[in-house]
Amino acid sequence: MKISLVALGFFLSVCAFSQDDDYGVPGGTSRAKKEKSEFADRLFFGGGLGLAFGDYLVVNVNPQVGYRLKDWLGAGVGLDYNYIGNSLYKFQTFGPSLFTRAKAWDKVLGQLEFTQVFVTEQFEGQTFKYNFPACLAGIGYQEGDENGGFFIMLLYDVIQDPKSPFVYPVFRAGFSIGF
Repeated sequence: MKISLVALGFFLSVCAFSQDDDYGVPGGTSRAKKEKSEFADRLFFGGGLGLAFGDYLVVNVNPQVGYRLKDWLGAGVGLDYNYIGNSLYKFQTFGPSLFTRAKAWDKVLGQLEFTQVFVTEQFEGQTFKYNFPACLAGIGYQEGDENGGFFIMLLYDVIQDPKSPFVYPVFRAGFSIGF
């Protein structure tokens, strides 16, 4: 849990980063500052948050940061944390991921994502830990522009590891800033 809070804090601090175009250089910016600005302009941020209450508490945190290689193509890294639990049962997953995202048309996205999922299950005093790979491929729709938007995606795990407890396809919704 501490890892996910640290990751969330890092993600929020990165999102709060702002640029100052006046670097104190009379008459403009230096070449190094301009290149830094161009790099920062190509970064994009996004992810999703989920929370549900009922018989089980469900929490999902999914921050992502990427770099636009072309106006229509980006690649990046992300973290995914899920918690499902009540007083009798707890299920947690955590996994780093690498992804590539492409705009096929103006609002249609394609994504390929590789992640290694680490699972901890607790039931009746016993703890089970295991991990498995997943390679999610799918399509989605994005509303908005590079200044910010909302996306929905439908992803399918092409590996289908037998240890995976997930039901496929995966439906993902979230936000994106800069892509």
